[in-house]
Amino acid sequence: MIKTLPFLLTISLIIGCAGYKFQEVESALETGAPETAYTYLRKKAPKTPDIPYQFELGLVAHYANHFAESSAALDIAGDIAEDRYTKSVSKELGALITTDKLRPYSGAQYERLLSHYYRALNYVYLNQLDGALIECRRATALINYFKGEDEAYDFFGAAFLAHFSGMLFEAAREWNDALISYKQAAEYYKNAAEKTGVNAPAAIGHALLRLTRRLGFTDEFERYRDQYGEPPEHPENHGELILFYETGYVPPKTETALMFPILKTDKMNDAEKFVPTLITREGAVYEEVKLEYLLRVAMPTIGSIRPRFSGISVAVEDNQATDGVLVADVENIAIETFNKERPIILFRTLLRGVGKYLLFRQANKKNEALGILTNFAGVVSEQADTRSWQTLPNQIFMVRMPLPAGMHTLNLSFLDAKGQVLSSQSVPAIKINPNQITFWNHRTYE
Repeated sequence: MIKTLPFLLTISLIIGCAGYKFQEVESALETGAPETAYTYLRKKAPKTPDIPYQFELGLVAHYANHFAESSAALDIAGDIAEDRYTKSVSKELGALITTDKLRPYSGAQYERLLSHYYRALNYVYLNQLDGALIECRRATALINYFKGEDEAYDFFGAAFLAHFSGMLFEAAREWNDALISYKQAAEYYKNAAEKTGVNAPAAIGHALLRLTRRLGFTDEFERYRDQYGEPPEHPENHGELILFYETGYVPPKTETALMFPILKTDKMNDAEKFVPTLITREGAVYEEVKLEYLLRVAMPTIGSIRPRFSGISVAVEDNQATDGVLVADVENIAIETFNKERPIILFRTLLRGVGKYLLFRQANKKNEALGILTNFAGVVSEQADTRSWQTLPNQIFMVRMPLPAGMHTLNLSFLDAKGQVLSSQSVPAIKINPNQITFWNHRTYE
């Protein structure tokens, strides 16, 4: 116990040290200055590369048009995440008696998948389509790994990545790979729809029809035509625009304090066996005469913060506007991912809390002042792990539309949840090549 006390106090100082401030990044992005946000993050680089800093740097660099630097930062994040699937025993043990912030952060599964989306876009903007296809294959391999590791894998984020991969393979005229990706996307959207609220976009059905017809898969084509109807025709000498509209921010994790009563009649010979009993007391109220101690623990939590802009409509010159389709609800994915993890986090947090309480009780028996100091150290070192990739968008919409070859001005209308236009913006000089797909992403923060 005497050896543990200074360790608890030291850890409380370590986890209190601040790096970059997200508010600085947020302010720069929202005022249209991604370069300022990028420069700020570069100046705040930690001595040792870590997640989620690399995620934030990579995405901000993407918006600042530093595409190679963006991919480099996201590659580092991916390498760290992969390495951390091999647990560090020393840090795991430390986390049990101090804070989850000591646990190696590997990034959520959906965060790791979305990093491939931005890496692939970086390659597209650098006119390196082969590099983008490599990212698609890496994303597919990661999804297959998640499926193999967890029989109850939820496919959060997998559907969008498979859908995006299908589009890129189609752009590269790799028809078989495109068909496989679209099939996977249809399956993954279906598997996750109940919790994410996002069904397979109609564009997937159109792509399945288009590709099975091109490849001469008659039986499959007939089956898909019965399911989806006739696909829209693509005019001759037209190209296609695929626009991804990213809006708002994914909700951050925040810290909340929970109180759990320890009763005078409780026997804690085995802390691990006692924790399930303690979990049942969340939110319970007991008479003061029955209480021995109120155990305070810090838990992460996450709530909804929907953006003001919740949709998009795109018109090109005088043509009829096309509405965006929701293809990834990152907020729902983040919340559902946390809800799935919360029981494990709560168990680990309470196990750690009971351990700190037993240290306090032992110290208090020997010396009341030492008990007070031990309790203080335990409380100060108790912090929730709120790490996440905060610059990710809240939702991603897709507009897919054929356009004549040439330069076009896009008229963007940003919509609220009821479909009413709240704001608009014109984007000039979007080049469309004949019989080719042009990719473009646009971000707002409101």
